[in-house]
Amino acid sequence: MAASRVALVLLVPALLGAAQFIGESSYSLPPAETRIGDLYFGGTMLRIEGRLDGSVIAGAQSVNISGPVTRNLFIAAQSVDLTGAAGGDLVAVCATLNVHGRVGGAVRAAAGTVYINGPVGQDVVAGCANLVVTNKAEVLGDLAATTRSLEVAGIIRGDIKATAERVVISGSIDGDVDVIVGDRLTLTPDARVYGNLRYRASKKLDIKNPDLVFGNIEYVPLPAPKDIAEARDLKPRPGIIAAFFLPFAILSVLGALAFGFIIIAIWKYVLNEALTRAINHWGRTLGFGALGFLAGPMSIVVSFALIVTIPTGLVALAAYVVFVYVAKVLAGMFLGKLLFRLFRSPDISLWVAAPVGIVIVYGLCAIPVAGWIIWLVSLAVGFGVIAELLGMSRTA
Repeated sequence: MAASRVALVLLVPALLGAAQFIGESSYSLPPAETRIGDLYFGGTMLRIEGRLDGSVIAGAQSVNISGPVTRNLFIAAQSVDLTGAAGGDLVAVCATLNVHGRVGGAVRAAAGTVYINGPVGQDVVAGCANLVVTNKAEVLGDLAATTRSLEVAGIIRGDIKATAERVVISGSIDGDVDVIVGDRLTLTPDARVYGNLRYRASKKLDIKNPDLVFGNIEYVPLPAPKDIAEARDLKPRPGIIAAFFLPFAILSVLGALAFGFIIIAIWKYVLNEALTRAINHWGRTLGFGALGFLAGPMSIVVSFALIVTIPTGLVALAAYVVFVYVAKVLAGMFLGKLLFRLFRSPDISLWVAAPVGIVIVYGLCAIPVAGWIIWLVSLAVGFGVIAELLGMSRTA
């Protein structure tokens, strides 16, 4: 989990530089053009063929980058295609991610299908249905994934740590392979594993070509539920924990950004007005927010205690969970708008302020111990913004 906290906090600095917001439905940077500064985009299609000296933060239906981007890519889209180059990290939540170009930093993705078909300067971390590392890819760091199907035909300079139903290795692995696997673990004749191979499965598997592993091969049977209860000293390895939870941590941040873009697109002016009122009357915001945050669980407990109102309590519990999620996102928007006001940019677009604040809030909430306090304060602020929205709806 420490790795996930570091990853969340490292997202923050990339969003604090000079930014240029594009609010059009589609935008294209021509091949011969160079643009300086971070690019924020919210629309349908983004195409970058020229050079961008900065980072890209985008929410779109499709994103195609064939030109060089000198810094990071933070993208929420249906499809993402990178045929150019990214100097920093690529962080994406999407249905399909195709990486054919060079990524100087790490690739971190939550997607349906991920294709790595080019060089990656650091780690590849993915939570997806299918992950394919082709024979044209070279990953200089580790590969960590939670996926249904994992195929590695390229070169991995570090270790592989994964949880998958099916694993097929036909490439070269310089480090160790440590996987939790379902029904298939295969080494093709072209595979080379220079480290150790350790796999956990419900039964011993025929991995094919075991002589292609230059280290040791270790099989660890997955325990039955009764064995887990009896084996009190059984502890999961930290590496497996990081590999499993990191994609979900990234997904939570990118999911919040995508949700934020959606509600801005639908209720931009109402949100902007509510956030302005919340900042101008921050004491009232915290007070009503804390009241709503605490009153919700109390009413749910009473509903369950009275027996006959249990169905109502279940509905209220589901609604409260939704409100908690929304409140955290709104707290990020509140913080982003407040920060730009403090830096004398009160008229900055919500499209720019919101993602900055959301990432900062999620990063601060990931800090050990103090993160819980920050989380509570952020929920109080978020519920306060919800109160402002409800108040505006009554007067409308």
